[in-house]
Amino acid sequence: MDQTMWTPVSTHALELGEGLRRTPGGARWVDLVNGELYAWEPGSGTPVLTHRLADPLGFAEEDSAGRLIGAAGTGVVELLPDGTAVPLAGTGLDPARYRVNDGAFAPDGSLWFGTMVHDGSEPDGALWRWDPEGGGGVVQLRSGIPIPNGPVFLPDGHSVLISDTDRGRILRTTTADPGAAEVFARVPEENPDGMHVDPSGRIWSAVWGASRLDVYSETGERLAAVPVPVRQPTSVLVLDDQVLVASAAAGLSDPGPLDGCTLTAPLSGLLP
Repeated sequence: MDQTMWTPVSTHALELGEGLRRTPGGARWVDLVNGELYAWEPGSGTPVLTHRLADPLGFAEEDSAGRLIGAAGTGVVELLPDGTAVPLAGTGLDPARYRVNDGAFAPDGSLWFGTMVHDGSEPDGALWRWDPEGGGGVVQLRSGIPIPNGPVFLPDGHSVLISDTDRGRILRTTTADPGAAEVFARVPEENPDGMHVDPSGRIWSAVWGASRLDVYSETGERLAAVPVPVRQPTSVLVLDDQVLVASAAAGLSDPGPLDGCTLTAPLSGLLP
């Protein structure tokens, strides 16, 4: 596959590009560890930095009411148009040891997100749920996932996929019983990261450290392995007729020219 079809949309490399999400006119993503949020529209030129927080920012997405909600620090915030953030709920975790990671809104309007250790101490990750309609509190759904990524919700409305990144597998659970899970896919000795379900129901998975996107059916069959010209892809989004990929330059002693950039390529040229 000709990797020259990938075009950078970033103006510079990000330390930990993550959290690709669709917007009404395009897409947004974060530089997680630097608390930055970027917005971009195809054909508009360069991405725009819309928010810069003092805390890590895992992702940001509109809720059903149109509010821009993000997982930041160790909890949930609302991101205002003036660039500020209003705390909405917290996990109670120590921000010196923990930070948020990936997440998404569930079909019922609740926000699911992960936390992980970031100070080099013993791994300790968990999945959380914030319900803005049920009192606005945060509850822990499950622990024991050192680095949780996703989740993504499948078209059936109740199945959920969670990347157990550190263990090289993707788990499948349900909204009714997130404490129980089965293995959806194994990625031996590699690290599945962020995921996306495209309009055709295919699951796209960015594989950290492998310069690759994996594409699965809803039953867990791998349909394709798509090479990308970055070593640490983190997040993927199918946006109409194109695919966007975010990546990270963190930890690379000799980053390539595109490592840390967000890239785009035509969807029609990527799948068999």
